[in-house]
Amino acid sequence: MSVRDDRGFDSPQFNLVRLVRQHGRFLAAFLQTQTTLVALCWVSLGWVALSSGISFSQAEEPRQGKAKGLQAAEQDPPVKEAVAHVSDTGFWTSPMREVDTATADQTLLVIVITDDIDPAWISLDKTIRLANRPVCWCETSITKAVAAIPPGFAHPSAPIEGQHWPLGIPKVLTGGESNLPPGRTITVVTDGHYRTLGVIVGIPEDQELVRLIEEAEETRGWLRQHRREPDQLVKKLAERSRQRLPRIWQLQLDQQVAALGTTPLEQVADAISQNERFTKQVQIRFGQVADQVQHTYKQHIEQRFGMTPETDFRRLVALEQHSATRMPWMTTLLPFMAGADLRNVYLDLAETVWDQRAMPIQMQGKDPLGDWLTQFGDQGPFALHIPPPYLRNRTELQLAKVSDIAQRRGFGWQDLDEALGNGPVRETNLRELATWLYRSKKRPLDLQRPSQTRYLFFRSSTDSPYPIRDGEPPGRSITMIRQVQK
Repeated sequence: MSVRDDRGFDSPQFNLVRLVRQHGRFLAAFLQTQTTLVALCWVSLGWVALSSGISFSQAEEPRQGKAKGLQAAEQDPPVKEAVAHVSDTGFWTSPMREVDTATADQTLLVIVITDDIDPAWISLDKTIRLANRPVCWCETSITKAVAAIPPGFAHPSAPIEGQHWPLGIPKVLTGGESNLPPGRTITVVTDGHYRTLGVIVGIPEDQELVRLIEEAEETRGWLRQHRREPDQLVKKLAERSRQRLPRIWQLQLDQQVAALGTTPLEQVADAISQNERFTKQVQIRFGQVADQVQHTYKQHIEQRFGMTPETDFRRLVALEQHSATRMPWMTTLLPFMAGADLRNVYLDLAETVWDQRAMPIQMQGKDPLGDWLTQFGDQGPFALHIPPPYLRNRTELQLAKVSDIAQRRGFGWQDLDEALGNGPVRETNLRELATWLYRSKKRPLDLQRPSQTRYLFFRSSTDSPYPIRDGEPPGRSITMIRQVQK
């Protein structure tokens, strides 16, 4: 068929044929080039995927290599299936339980200290249902931290166990009202003898719990190496801490290490004696060191966050849920705590960090205060002394000011102590007081509001207590006490 029409002009079909003939080779070259580029892209993507797989495997090897007794990588079960969760009783055990002596030297305990109220106190409140309550306020975050522990870290002969120590104050000591400030948490790793090996203030984030366990193993080795030399252990730990601290905290750490005295100790025969010895050393110096480090911390948060504990308490509590907030403080203090029996210093630690009283968790099923009141009978007026939080007990800055005129007339704080000293004064703690109030069906007391209660004064054992608070001048209380004692 001709491609020209009757007028001699090229038809559209002819133009198309001519166009194909003229430019076909260029079109073919273009298509061939595009096909080549597509092929190269697929090859590049395949190489990137292969390289990523190799890099990931190589990156995983060091982390997995730390786990003891680990099998080949392709045979490893997923981490979340290999470790216990918060609700799994195989990981979480009862507070302060005695660890099996056969594994105590190799056991590591992950102890989560919070301001949650002990379920034993909650069960006494018939308006609260215990079913499906979380173990602690930060259960979800703690579960993630526990799930990040590599499966080979624990072994039947060297187990890792968890414990939750709730130190919250029950409603019977908060005026019958629920006290729900932002939650507080301290995570401590100890050995099976409860010797302190590592501490984080706040919730462990990302791989922090794993790193804390690894450092605890290192600390345990140094603790065994310096059994008779507690001060040498402090210096060893201080060297490690110093590498992680900013300059201002390094200076504070150096000052505390320089203040250490020489404490030669006799040889001890067993782990229990060693535990008691290290604990005694920590209890002697903990208050002084913590007090000085606390001053540096207050300056630190004022410069970094523009706040003070006195004016921005709730904001600071929320910030301290993040472990980075108190990390320099805790890193500086840890060398002076390592080796101490946590069961003897946990209240000091919690009250120092939280700046409020904490509820002891020992003494289940006993009522020593009630027994003392029964023996005391109706012998006259008496007082109960409730010590303030640990560091506040070292200063009088929290007491209400007394004028010079009131001082001269005998209405100062020292006069209050003398007036109470004319009768029996018994020191008690929150657990004793709460147990007595519940068992005797007394009205709830508020020990914190409007200010902290220092004494409870009783005209008789059957009378309601009269609270004497730090934030109120003591003149009125002194007048009432003297009148009752006449």
